[in-house]
Amino acid sequence: MSHHVEVSELPADGEQLQASKFAQWKTILLGAGGAGLAVSLLLFLLGGERASAFAFSYLFAFEVFFTVTAGALFWVLLHSASNSSWGVAIRRIPETLAQSFGLLFLLGLPLFTPMLPLAAKPEWTKHLWEWIGLHQDVLAHPSPEAKGLSLHDALGANHDTLLLYKKFPYLHIGWNFLPGWDYRYLIIFVSLTLAARKMLGLSVAQDSTGDVAPTYKARRWASGLMVVFALCSTFASIDWVKSMNYKWFSTMFGVNVFAGSALASMAVIILVVGTLVKTGHLKHIVSPEHFHLMGKLMFAFTVFWAYIAFSQFFLIWYANIPEETQFYAIRNTNGWWYASLGLVFLHFALPFVLLLRRNAKRDVGYIMACAAFIVGVHILEMYWMVVPERGRALYDWSSATGSVTWIRDVAFDVIALVTFAGLYGYVLLKNLAKHSIYPCGDPRLEESVNVMN
Repeated sequence: MSHHVEVSELPADGEQLQASKFAQWKTILLGAGGAGLAVSLLLFLLGGERASAFAFSYLFAFEVFFTVTAGALFWVLLHSASNSSWGVAIRRIPETLAQSFGLLFLLGLPLFTPMLPLAAKPEWTKHLWEWIGLHQDVLAHPSPEAKGLSLHDALGANHDTLLLYKKFPYLHIGWNFLPGWDYRYLIIFVSLTLAARKMLGLSVAQDSTGDVAPTYKARRWASGLMVVFALCSTFASIDWVKSMNYKWFSTMFGVNVFAGSALASMAVIILVVGTLVKTGHLKHIVSPEHFHLMGKLMFAFTVFWAYIAFSQFFLIWYANIPEETQFYAIRNTNGWWYASLGLVFLHFALPFVLLLRRNAKRDVGYIMACAAFIVGVHILEMYWMVVPERGRALYDWSSATGSVTWIRDVAFDVIALVTFAGLYGYVLLKNLAKHSIYPCGDPRLEESVNVMN
C-alpha cells in the first residue's frame, strides 16, 4: 500500500454497489435462471424416466451452490469467533453470499418434497435415494409375514431390507426415534438461514452506530453457531449425497464435503471481491494484502482437502470391505476413472503449485484465475459425487445406454447448472445492493484496511 488509510478519509456511510455497472449482468442472469427454472419444472411435471434422470442433474447443481453458501457462512462465523481483524474489509461479501439459503430452500422443494407422505413422494425421489423407494415398496406391497406391521418392523421382517431396518432410526422421513429426513431438511435450512441473518444483522446494525458492542455480540453468537453449522453441514451431506447409496458408509464423508465447501467458497469470495475491485469498487479498502491472505487460506484448504480425501480413500482401500469400497468401485469404472484421477491433479497437485509462490497470491488477476479454476474443479467434484449414482457412464460410449441418452443427460446437467447459477448470481447482486459493500462501522476497519503480511 502506498500510504496509511485513515477511517476519516472513507465515506461515513460506506460504499454502495454501482448498480448501473451490473444491470446487464442482472438481466442475463435472471433470464438464464428463469428460463432454466421453467424448463426444470416442466421436466419434473412431465415425470417418467426423463424426470428421474434430470433429478440427478438438479441435485448436482443444488449441491454445488449449497456447499458454496455453507462455506461462506463458515468464513463469517470463523472471522467473528476468532476475532479476526484483517477480514473486516471483505467480510460483507461472505455475509451476503450466506443470505442465499432462502433461495436454495425454495429451489430444493421439487427435489426433496418435504412433508409429503411417503406414498406420495414422486418417482424421481426413489431413484435418487433408493431407500425411499424401498420404504414405499414395503409399505405398498408388504410380504405375508410383514402384513399388519409398522414400516419399521416390516423392514425387519424381510431379509433384503434388514439393513434399512437397522438404519431406520435415522433413515426415515417422519418423526420416529429421531427427526426424519423431511424434518431435517427443514431444520437444516431454518438453522442456517437464521444463523446467516443474525450475523448480517449484527454487522449492518454496526454500520450506522460504529459501536463496538455488535462486535462482541457477533463473537459470542459465532462461537455457538459454529456448532450449529458443523451439525447442519454434516447432516446435509449425509442426507442428500451419502444416503443416495444407503449401503455405503464413511465416517469422513461430512468432513470431506466441508473441506471442498470451505475451499470453493473462499474461491468465490475472491472472485466477487476481485470483480468489485476491477469495476471500481472498494478503493482504499481492499489491497493486494487481502488477496494474499485470502490466497493463503485457499492454499491451506487445498492441502486440507487433499489430506481428508486421501485419508478417506486410504482407510477404505486398506479395510477392503465391500460395503465401503463400492463408492470408489463405481467411480473407477465406465469412464469415471478419468474424473477420479483428474481430481487428484486438478483439485490438489495443480492448485498447490499455482498457489505456492507468494507473489502469485498478490496479483489480483492471477489469484482470480486460480479461484475460477478451483470453482470449476469443485463443480467437477460435486458431479463426481452425485451423478455416477444415475448409472450413466462418463465419456465411455461403449458402456452408456446410448449416445442419444448420454447427450440428453449432459444437456440436463448443463440446464440445471445454468438454472442455479443464473438465479443465484441475480440474488447475490440484488443482496449486495441492499447495504454497504464493506462493514463501514466496524471499529477494526482501519486496522483491516491497512493490514500487512
